[in-house]
Amino acid sequence: MNTSPPKIFNPKAQSFARRRSAKRQARNGLSFLYTRAAEDAASRLEDINRQFAKAVLVGEIDGRQTIERHLPNKRRPETFGYLKSPTDLSGSYDLILSIFELQSDDAIPETLIRFRKHVAPDGLLLIAFLGGETLTEFRQSLYAADQEILGGATARIYPMVDYSQSAMLLGRTGLALPVVDMDRFTVSYSKLSSLINDLRDLGLNNVLSARDTRPLSRNWLKSLQDKYTAHFARADGKLNATFEIIWMTGWAPHESQQKPLKPGSAKMRLADALKTDETKL
Repeated sequence: MNTSPPKIFNPKAQSFARRRSAKRQARNGLSFLYTRAAEDAASRLEDINRQFAKAVLVGEIDGRQTIERHLPNKRRPETFGYLKSPTDLSGSYDLILSIFELQSDDAIPETLIRFRKHVAPDGLLLIAFLGGETLTEFRQSLYAADQEILGGATARIYPMVDYSQSAMLLGRTGLALPVVDMDRFTVSYSKLSSLINDLRDLGLNNVLSARDTRPLSRNWLKSLQDKYTAHFARADGKLNATFEIIWMTGWAPHESQQKPLKPGSAKMRLADALKTDETKL
């Protein structure tokens, strides 16, 4: 008997969305969301005083050119490979970079462990994905439209990992010096279809296994537009949409890395460091 948990995402719908995303990006260039994340990745790598010998970018979109274009020569990896899926990893790398690969992953903890296994000692794992506050306006409007037209909510938006969950997941990998931070920003759209097109560029169509496959009616689409406009439009009529890119950073342990001091090993009293008198309780 098959006891594996049900898949969150429908494989066939997911494959179709990814193929369509690849065609859209080949025709129109990288989406602004991916470009923002790729440029941020380059900025982070530039701040590290090191040139990685063997690097790989993992994900459905090959954004290596954008990353390297924003890196000085002395920070560009000596070899920079590309793989579509974490399952394609083999050997070890000094840098593994993943941008939006975890968005439609049924087993994020297992994928993070897989990444960790392929990071060489003192190597870096750098991951970006859309966090829990992303599209909060869109989510609320979808829910309201479903309630009004269908009488109840349906599965339409991906489940997303929030900041605290990200820290917990990263902590379980066994990486050293783990850091989680975020880039939260608001985008204003002149029309709702532009937002939907940006999501399609990244392959973020509704590919949930539990999705409602009935065609969307004109009444439902009108309700969605009305709800979004009523609650989240600016004074000029543009629609606000929140995005949150969460970054995970961790290093494979190595003896050269800084380590916390053992309890009781401090050579100076805190009171002396603060230049104050110590009072016993």
